[in-house]
Amino acid sequence: MKIGAEVSKRFVTNVLGTVAGFLGTVFFTRELGFGGIGTYAAYFSLQMIAANVFSFGLYPVLVKRVSGGDTEAREFASGALVLLAGVAAVAALSVAFRGTINGLLGVDVALLVPLGVLTWGLFRLSGSFLEGKQRVALVGAIENGRYALIVPIQAALVVEGHGVRGLVWGLIAGQFLTFLVSYVGFARVVPARPSVALFRSFVGFSKYAYVRSVSSQLFKQADYLLIQQFVGPAATGVYKNVFTLTEASMLFSSALAQVAFPQFSALNEAGDDEEVGRLLSAVFTYAGLFAVPIVGGGAVIGNALLLTIYGESAGTATLPVLGAVGLANALVPVLAVANLINGYREGLEKFFLGTGRPRLYAASGVLLIGVYGVSAVPLTIWFGAWGVAWATVLAFGASVATMLVFLDESVPASTYTDVGHQVASMAVMTAVVYALKLQLGGAAGAVRIAALLAVGGLTYFGVLLGLSERIRIDAVAVLRDLRGQLLS
Repeated sequence: MKIGAEVSKRFVTNVLGTVAGFLGTVFFTRELGFGGIGTYAAYFSLQMIAANVFSFGLYPVLVKRVSGGDTEAREFASGALVLLAGVAAVAALSVAFRGTINGLLGVDVALLVPLGVLTWGLFRLSGSFLEGKQRVALVGAIENGRYALIVPIQAALVVEGHGVRGLVWGLIAGQFLTFLVSYVGFARVVPARPSVALFRSFVGFSKYAYVRSVSSQLFKQADYLLIQQFVGPAATGVYKNVFTLTEASMLFSSALAQVAFPQFSALNEAGDDEEVGRLLSAVFTYAGLFAVPIVGGGAVIGNALLLTIYGESAGTATLPVLGAVGLANALVPVLAVANLINGYREGLEKFFLGTGRPRLYAASGVLLIGVYGVSAVPLTIWFGAWGVAWATVLAFGASVATMLVFLDESVPASTYTDVGHQVASMAVMTAVVYALKLQLGGAAGAVRIAALLAVGGLTYFGVLLGLSERIRIDAVAVLRDLRGQLLS
């Protein structure tokens, strides 16, 4: 498999999916306000936390075991059994704590959580099977294409006056349709009854992936619930929309990690240590390719960007030393840093899991949960949404530092040089964008925002390609691979 071309195809599908979700978010925010979209974000967070806590780490385990063995139908059945057991547990808890859940969210949707968990789990189960078969670009197209199904259903229900409940029902329906496309259209695996020994082996390995599944939900999902509880739905809505924008910086690193995971597993099975090292180096080099420029750019145009897109002011936040600043100006750089660290974390986790060392990445996940648990609530109480964003940065930073300590592959010095080139390019871009903003008399407004984004992007990538020979060479190689595949 051409890894560079495969990453690029997965990246394209990630972008298309994010664009569809972003357009939906713009419409729903303008219809329901930051408060409405914030309440929906809190529901979605609850669904995702429940889905990952009670899936017991089955999805990455299924990817690895399908990619490295010939018992795929039995592995799929094992995963399905784990999923159904988890959904049963979520249903029981949703009934028992219905009042508490509805009180937190401010809308009667507690009994819809199990349906959300089931439909999300079904399409993830089918997608993980396809990922294990190394059909990563296809999985990306399906998973991100689900927004093309979800958003129109949600929009129709919102227009009909169903509000936040309409968003929830649209999510559930779209997730189920996505499962049908993935399973009936492509996976078509007929589950086979797993042996007791195989099922025990599956569950035994999943306990390490389980920590990762839980810790991954501290990135945005737990944040939304904390902000909803301690600050309010409007602040949750601002955080949700800022995260939607900064999430774009994760797309390339996410595509790289998703492609790298089955490759790490296959290369480890083949004993190709040299290629494993090269792939790990690429993960470090490119994880921050798009996250780094958002750190500087967001500090300059954050609030103006939200006002232009959503038609509603994000308000201000009071920060130490700086005093009152635009809330989005404060949030975008911090969440971009969180995205950057998460890119490194995701790549390292895929490396340790793919090379058969799940205990190391599980240990880093335990540390992540511990740091977040200690810091998130007090930082949210003291600094609101900005505080919980920093709790995420601290927790993810501790996790990455732990994995780096145990990393037995030597990361080439040239990789750190390339990362330095990205930071230098960002600094130049930020200065140029700030100067242009002063010349334009502000950043708000579609024309000014478009000009600032265009100039910033051209400056960053122009300087970066000029500084980094490796990135120039890789960019040309990927374009050639893609051209060859398109013409073949």
